[in-house]
Amino acid sequence: MHMMNRSYGICGLLLLSSGCGLEPVGEGGGEDAIPPAVQQAFDESCATSTGCHGAGAGQVVLSAPESGQILMTSSSSGGGPFVTLGDLEASYIAQKILGGPNITGGPMPPSPQSPDDSLNQAIIIGWIAGVPIAEGGSGDGDGDGEGDGDGDGDGEPAPTCYIEAPVPAMPSYETDIWPIIENRCGVAGCHADLSGPLMPDAMTSYDNFVSVMAVGAALNLVEPLSADDSYLWHKLMGTQASVMGSGSTMPLTGALCPIEVQAIYAWINSGAEL
Repeated sequence: MHMMNRSYGICGLLLLSSGCGLEPVGEGGGEDAIPPAVQQAFDESCATSTGCHGAGAGQVVLSAPESGQILMTSSSSGGGPFVTLGDLEASYIAQKILGGPNITGGPMPPSPQSPDDSLNQAIIIGWIAGVPIAEGGSGDGDGDGEGDGDGDGDGEPAPTCYIEAPVPAMPSYETDIWPIIENRCGVAGCHADLSGPLMPDAMTSYDNFVSVMAVGAALNLVEPLSADDSYLWHKLMGTQASVMGSGSTMPLTGALCPIEVQAIYAWINSGAEL
């Protein structure tokens, strides 16, 4: 199932006249329940105007703070709850992004809106599926927040991210991706020495999953130029069941930073070079 490589943007005038199944039903709250990385994805690829899901839209609003209502409201088209965390099949927004068989109108968004549309879709789908995505580590370093010095003003230490902004247009495995894999996956008791594919060092891990068939799914672990056809990507996003895979969302050692997600996505789609 091709999901992440399709480029979409906001609902167009055709969907305004016919409806796209995202009119809300019921009252809602939960405005603080949308993680910042997910809200940014909504802002960039969904909530860009009142013509679709921006503030004041006639359909469900995906801009803050109203976006929190999707956790407790349902589609007016009978498609079920907008979001059921941990269940892509039961989440109408996920099905709209994935182009599910029971949606009203076309997939969302139907035309390009942001250069990061595909990444934003991946973040939204991963969040609904249950993948933990840590906040922070994706900014440009010019934040002016107050508090603990990490720019978020919440008094909490910034999460550890194993790549710094900006992400190169064509990341290399050894320089940009291996530090993420080494610290998130290639640890003792996991892929360093126990579970396949083994990742004890950069070269071995690269050889063990680039263009190598996954066990239990009809995909390569990493298919150069196509994150959607890469089982590694599905395991990170929590969408492995959609490609007949199984097991837990990875990594088990802690949440990925949004910038790490962006880097892995860019690396695969730029050719998965060493």
